Amino acid sequence: MGETNIAVIRFLSKKIGEIEKAVLKRVKLKEEYKKLLTAPGIGKILALTIMLETGDIRRFAKVGNYSSYCRCVKSEYITNNKKKGEGNRKNGNKYLGWAYVEAANFAKMRTFS
Repeated sequence: MGETNIAVIRFLSKKIGEIEKAVLKRVKLKEEYKKLLTAPGIGKILALTIMLETGDIRRFAKVGNYSSYCRCVKSEYITNNKKKGEGNRKNGNKYLGWAYVEAANFAKMRTFS
């Protein structure tokens, strides 16, 4: 059973590599792509996802605007240390949120291995 699992992993790894090559041939890579690859936990596909889903980063006036768009911050209103409500949690780009969570998990796995 272990040999079968190893064979499946090798087959899928090969197919993933082929898909990555095909996608990278079709997409015009920006300078930001190379910078994303230097971040811990971000590989080719996550960098590509972040680059394409973000678009022109200059459209975000502040870092907080981008963080909010990526769904990386809570959407609650607090006044005088009391919760006054929540905003629209589903606002923003769910794919960017997913990509950053995946990157954090990969970086964490790399740290503990």
